[in-house]
Amino acid sequence: MPAIHSTPLRLTAILLSIFVVAASITFTVAYVVVKSGFDNALLQEIDQTVASYRAIGDQTDLLERLSQDAAATSPEMRIIQYLPDSGPRIANVVGFPPLSGYATVPEKLIRHRDSIADSYLAKSARVGRGQLIVALTRERVIEIGEVFLMVLLVGLLPTIGIAGAAGYVVARRARVKLDRIQAALSDLAAGQMAARVAVDGNHDDLSMIGEAVNQMASAQEALLASMRQVSGDIAHDLKTPIQRVAVILDQIRRKTVLTDGQDALLDRALDETDRIVRTFQALLQLAQIEGGAVRDRLAPTDLRHVVEGVVDFLGPDADDRGFQLDLVTTEPGPFTVLGDAQLLGQVLANLIENALRHVPTGGRIRVGLSNDAGRVVLSVADNGPGVPPDERDNVLRRLYRLERSRTTDGNGLGLALVAAVCDLHGAELRLNDNAPGLVVRIAFPKSGE
Repeated sequence: MPAIHSTPLRLTAILLSIFVVAASITFTVAYVVVKSGFDNALLQEIDQTVASYRAIGDQTDLLERLSQDAAATSPEMRIIQYLPDSGPRIANVVGFPPLSGYATVPEKLIRHRDSIADSYLAKSARVGRGQLIVALTRERVIEIGEVFLMVLLVGLLPTIGIAGAAGYVVARRARVKLDRIQAALSDLAAGQMAARVAVDGNHDDLSMIGEAVNQMASAQEALLASMRQVSGDIAHDLKTPIQRVAVILDQIRRKTVLTDGQDALLDRALDETDRIVRTFQALLQLAQIEGGAVRDRLAPTDLRHVVEGVVDFLGPDADDRGFQLDLVTTEPGPFTVLGDAQLLGQVLANLIENALRHVPTGGRIRVGLSNDAGRVVLSVADNGPGVPPDERDNVLRRLYRLERSRTTDGNGLGLALVAAVCDLHGAELRLNDNAPGLVVRIAFPKSGE
């Protein structure tokens, strides 16, 4: 069902409103013109009646004619009242309000015995030696107004209903297309480069936009694949020569007598070479994970077992360096997820080592494991400097490092690897404020769900 705020439905409502207003104005103008025509016809008839009485020159004949017409005329159609300067009143109603010139007189102002019309168009004029009032019923004018109103309702309401139903169908179809485009764009923004818009055979503007989005997505997917391939190829091609350089440097140390200064320089060269090898190894692993090469290794895995193993392994090193590393679970479990135990362990190790690298000595690192709304949640919280909100998406990119991290060890790939593994496992990764510090929250779907 299209949302009330959707553009297609709003456009349909606007067009229907314009149609209703235009139709109402048209009917109103037509009614005013017709009503004016009927009123003019009544005025002419009244003038002719008054003129016919004025043509009678003798007052006695005039009184006789008026008496005959008043007796023979139904007040429901025409009212005649004559007030002579002297003598009895002549009228076919009990009383009529005084007026001057032309006027519309409602039924409630007329005193009468029989049924009369709702209103009259009347004229008061001097005729002979008295004041004559002739009033004609406006029943035809009222009826034409009712006819116009009936035509408006009978003709307009079904039209609005049909147009509204047709507009709703068109708006719903447009909404479906817009939802497809929006869903594809959301998936693309979330990094799902294979997302595409399902385009039908129509060649309307929304279908063309969908095709343009698909073309853009294909180009972007090809570009990212090319970049990953290039980075993977570079890492693969340079890893072996760098390892050979490391071997040669080690041979130099073992087979050559070096001075103290040369030995220190050689140690620095070996450290930097080892760092380069680790960076290339991480790039290769990222390429494998993003390419889905390890997807077939996913199996039901007890996340508690993985977490306990990593915490037990890194705990002594954290203690030696003056950190407090704790594992907190709020319930017995189970904590079974569909995943790769080795990659999940590497994720937790990367998060703990990242905290150890940036939290000041003596800080606290807390690893949490819980069930929340049908998902298994792994969290790593620290009381370090944290990550600014506007940088939390950036630190998940490969080779990106905050300015304050430039002087610390690391290659800017740890959190990128974490993000890639989370995507592989269909897990939701969030970086939140721990006030102070950072808390990384990973929500895994439970195995079998």
